[in-house]
Amino acid sequence: MRERKPPRDVAWPIAHAEPADLGALYQICDGLVLEDGARLFGRGELHDVTQWLVLEKALGWPDDLVVVGERRDVVVVLDLDVTGARAGGGVLEIGADDLGAFDRVASSVLGYFLVRAGAGQDEVPPPEIAARRAALEKDRAALERELARPMYPGQERLFASLAVELGALSAAAGERERALSAFERSVEARVRSVTRDAAVAERSAGWRAAAIASRARGAGTIADECETRARA
Repeated sequence: MRERKPPRDVAWPIAHAEPADLGALYQICDGLVLEDGARLFGRGELHDVTQWLVLEKALGWPDDLVVVGERRDVVVVLDLDVTGARAGGGVLEIGADDLGAFDRVASSVLGYFLVRAGAGQDEVPPPEIAARRAALEKDRAALERELARPMYPGQERLFASLAVELGALSAAAGERERALSAFERSVEARVRSVTRDAAVAERSAGWRAAAIASRARGAGTIADECETRARA
């Protein structure tokens, strides 16, 4: 850790309740900077930093999105998701040059900084993280479980690529119905990510991707069926 500010008796400045893990973190420090440059702002700064960014960039953010830190050209945002409309919220990273594209990277601020510091793990990682890990490990059961959890809005492309991997793993195991079901979910996610006039082409591309993934796993019969659906 490069810097840790001593705790201060400062009130939580946001209209919604402070998460318990963040409150506990502020009990031991009022902001910190890690070796990789990741910074947690002090509790008293959160409202002003968030409002400055929203006004400066004319953002239409709801009031339960709170800027809690930064690293390099990335803004770290805590989504409190008080209405349950955004898959439970969590910690988001957004590029400073594209403040409308959210990437959920942790379930809590404490988990986020523990992982970045190499001092611990996010005990309940969001599905975006856990599903990627399961795909890398080719853990079909874990991947299927994580894809059943709701992903953050705007992650259709990520879901589609992970569902193709799930389908390919099932195809390699000779489980046709499970493979085609996963591929269908992938295709539908891809279609949701494009405009209506691009839906037909996107559906075809999705099935072609499924065919390629199946054939790469030696599942030629399923690949042929996917190619047939791509031409339909």
